[in-house]
Amino acid sequence: MPGTPGSRWPWIIVHAVLIQVLTYAVRPGLSFAVLEAGGQEAVIGLLATSFALPALLLALPAGRLTDGRGERTIAVLGSVLLIAAIGIALVSLQSVAGLMVAALVLGVGHLLSIISEQTAVANRSKAGARESAFGLYTLAASIGQTLGPLLLAIPNPAGPGPNLSLVFWCAMGAAVLLGVASLFLGSGSRGVSTAKRPGSFASSRKILREPGAFRAVVAGGIAIASVDVTLAFWPALSTQPGISAALVSLMLTSRALATLASRAALPALSRRLSRRMLLLISLGAAAVTLALTGLPIGPIWLVVAAVLYGFAIGVTQPITMAWLTDVAPEDQRGLALSLRLIGNRLAQSLIPAGAGLLTPLTGGGGVLVAIGASLAAAATVAYTQKKRD
Repeated sequence: MPGTPGSRWPWIIVHAVLIQVLTYAVRPGLSFAVLEAGGQEAVIGLLATSFALPALLLALPAGRLTDGRGERTIAVLGSVLLIAAIGIALVSLQSVAGLMVAALVLGVGHLLSIISEQTAVANRSKAGARESAFGLYTLAASIGQTLGPLLLAIPNPAGPGPNLSLVFWCAMGAAVLLGVASLFLGSGSRGVSTAKRPGSFASSRKILREPGAFRAVVAGGIAIASVDVTLAFWPALSTQPGISAALVSLMLTSRALATLASRAALPALSRRLSRRMLLLISLGAAAVTLALTGLPIGPIWLVVAAVLYGFAIGVTQPITMAWLTDVAPEDQRGLALSLRLIGNRLAQSLIPAGAGLLTPLTGGGGVLVAIGASLAAAATVAYTQKKRD
């Protein structure tokens, strides 16, 4: 594994799997709970906002706190908040307001957990090997994202839908294990007082002025937003002749598996290609193949395009993480990764919303072509960045 002998890598991997397992079980579980509590479908949108809001408001302070206090402290705090969030959900199964509070606390706990573990990856990997390190980390996260929704298959003996009490108790167990894993992430306070350092905004501006930093944030945000677009607009393809819901499901599953494969292959790919070239190829291939899914190319080719898109887009996240980590000062890596998280959340909010405005004019297929064009623009931005010596 990346890092030095005696490193904390096994605990980082366990932490990465557990946070995704519980998040991908609890978030849809909260949606089911809201509906069972009598909430309307529109309320689910507010639920998603409650979860995402902390990332936009607290990411910079959380990143700065991680740099000052160390990953272990912030990870433990995150796990405590996750336990609290699930506890609130368990006692609020019939209260929409209580479930909203649970989503908000879950969002804060998730934010702290993600920033602490990503900073741990950055600080325990060596320059020149960070693509491999973040590739392994995102592979573990993908496995957790695959396992989490399986908890929702637990049947409810009292009626349709998942057994939410049991789902939340299983997630509570995962959160407790997450807290244990957090204790072994290593790194206490680095002895750097936040009072003696520039403020979050001043430090953020300095990081974004580093060569390639802003481009990495933009490229990563567009890439992750394009995945969200597929979740929204690939199902719309089923309204076209010859495209069934089963085919769309196959496309989504194939995309996810291809992403897993690409992250497993990233260490070998990064040894053969430079970071800039790898990002150019991956974003370019993702642009072409995503655009193809919006064209009338036939069912077999739609699945092929989905596989190629999934493989290409899978490497962009670890590459942009490694890029930002390398350009950031050693004591500000948490802050740099929090900037990336803000960029992702903004892109995930704005790009799908903008795509929705195009739908009346172009249809779902035209939206996919347009987002493919935005990936091509991101590839151009990445390629024009000069190499760092």
